[in-house]
Amino acid sequence: DVVHPEYFVREPATHALPKLLEASFPQLVPFILSDLFDIYTKNNKLPPPIVDQFGRQIQAQPVDTWEPRAGVADCLFHMASLVGNNIEDLFKFYVPTALNDRHADVRSDMLRAATSTIDIHGRDHLTMLLQIMEDFLKEAPKTADYDSVRQNVVILMGKLAKDMDKDSTKVKNILGQLISTLNTPSQQVQAAVADCLPPLVPAIKDEAGVYVQQLLNVLLKSEDYAEKKGAAYGLAGFIKGLGILAVKQYNVLTELTDAIQDKSNAKRREGALFGLEMLTSMLGRLFEVYIVNILPHLLLCFGDNDAKVRDAAEDCAKAIMSKLTSHGVKIVLPGLLKGLESDLWRTKCGAVELLGAMAHCAPKQLSTCLPSIVPKLIEVLTDSHQRVQKSGTQALKQIGSVIKNPEIQAIVPVLLDALQEPTKKTQASLQILIHTRFVHFIDAPSLALIIPVIERAFQNRSTETRKMAAQIIGNIYSLTDAKDLTPYLTSILPGLKTSLLDPVPEVRAVSAHALGSMVRAMGEEAFQEIVPWLMEHLVLESSPVDRSGAAQGLSEVIFGLGADRLEKSMKEIIERSQQMDLAAHVRDGYMMMFIYLPISFGEKFLPYVGRIIPPILKGLADETEFVRDTA
Repeated sequence: DVVHPEYFVREPATHALPKLLEASFPQLVPFILSDLFDIYTKNNKLPPPIVDQFGRQIQAQPVDTWEPRAGVADCLFHMASLVGNNIEDLFKFYVPTALNDRHADVRSDMLRAATSTIDIHGRDHLTMLLQIMEDFLKEAPKTADYDSVRQNVVILMGKLAKDMDKDSTKVKNILGQLISTLNTPSQQVQAAVADCLPPLVPAIKDEAGVYVQQLLNVLLKSEDYAEKKGAAYGLAGFIKGLGILAVKQYNVLTELTDAIQDKSNAKRREGALFGLEMLTSMLGRLFEVYIVNILPHLLLCFGDNDAKVRDAAEDCAKAIMSKLTSHGVKIVLPGLLKGLESDLWRTKCGAVELLGAMAHCAPKQLSTCLPSIVPKLIEVLTDSHQRVQKSGTQALKQIGSVIKNPEIQAIVPVLLDALQEPTKKTQASLQILIHTRFVHFIDAPSLALIIPVIERAFQNRSTETRKMAAQIIGNIYSLTDAKDLTPYLTSILPGLKTSLLDPVPEVRAVSAHALGSMVRAMGEEAFQEIVPWLMEHLVLESSPVDRSGAAQGLSEVIFGLGADRLEKSMKEIIERSQQMDLAAHVRDGYMMMFIYLPISFGEKFLPYVGRIIPPILKGLADETEFVRDTA
């Protein structure tokens, strides 16, 4: 199973085998390693070309069955903690064979396994491992065939160097090799080098300024994409090693800000954005304090004339948003929302696209910011400038792209249509939502697209549309986190209250049920005003329809709060329903509770049937006709 061609079979097997060895057969580790090496060697041979009956080659390139080799790499990664007594054999397998695999995914997996092994055992075998790698670098042919393994060996040496004496000349030599390796046109290699740099930087602290300036020069002046990306990774690695104060000490932000504003040189703007993206990615919340100063320039880059700058701005925005803390969201969001009020369409487009990039925030931040963002993006869809409209649509698509609920992910295009053309498409989207069988948890991005559609549906004149909106609300509340729903209560409740007082009984019934579901999911604390509002309408003189809707809603709310709440409420309801000194419409409202409470509670209401018969009989003899009708 470890070498099975299907990933879903290989993956659990590569976890299970090391666990089994650790728990029951640690003595077998050397034999298993030997078997894994043999399996790799066997599967590393390309099959001979396929030929026809006349010996002519049918297939130009034989198919490389790389999956078993990937299984070996994954297994070695999970065995890293068990191989302490077999380090030399293992690294003679990695260097030069496994780290020079012809398939990029296998090379990457082998590097991950070797790195993990060094992290665990490197300090104990430092001299021997360093010797293996130095011997290889001396003896390996200087040909392109060995470039991949050379780069990977330098990365491993960088990992080893963190355990070496910082004053050693070897550390400085390794650091120099790592910086040279940053030019490799492979993001995985560049990221791995950047990860090695922070622990080594203190070794050259006196020369750090020279290195930082060298990397900034490459980042802002080079014409080569891979070199610029590598310099961005290197710069971020250096700053992480030196500490966040180095950003100011070496004028890094000043240089990047000047470059991002250089209207005459797109390469400088692109390089500055690469640098900001990597600094954000590697420094995370430490870099957050600088983000507010960057945002105005980032907004302008979204409307840049150069497509490469626009792409770099988008990647930079995603990196920034993915690292924002809740405090960062509070700092950033007002500025972006203000950008939507700009008269300049390019600035407005930038603000919209950055708001869309907030879809890449952490889930906790998403649930707090999306309720503010999506209504603004919906407003943008009707902007007078076509490019701004297009940016709004794209931003909503970005929010749709991070939805984790598969049922809603499948209908995102339908929801987006409803947001863009509410008069034509709302009904159709509601029908699809009604017929969707929700199984998975409904996340914050899902709610951000569903709630505006429901909010508009409640404002629709059509009885059927309002009924569907109430049904959907009732359905989704049981599958949603209460804290994700709380921000939407103020927008949902007005429509739900209106539907609760609808002349059509069916709409009132569905709305009451939805209200009960909401109270059951979120608790009474979230609905401080709803019970007083229902009580007010329960005894409203002007309309029996309002009294009926309020009675139905109150019954469902009491059901949502449970049997204890029913017990506390029944005494007052029974007394008021037969209290002759109260106005007839007040008695009528309380009498209506006896219609809907049994419907809501079902058999749980049986203990109260005997207690409500006397007030009902009394109501049948009431002097007011509508009270008699209710009874």
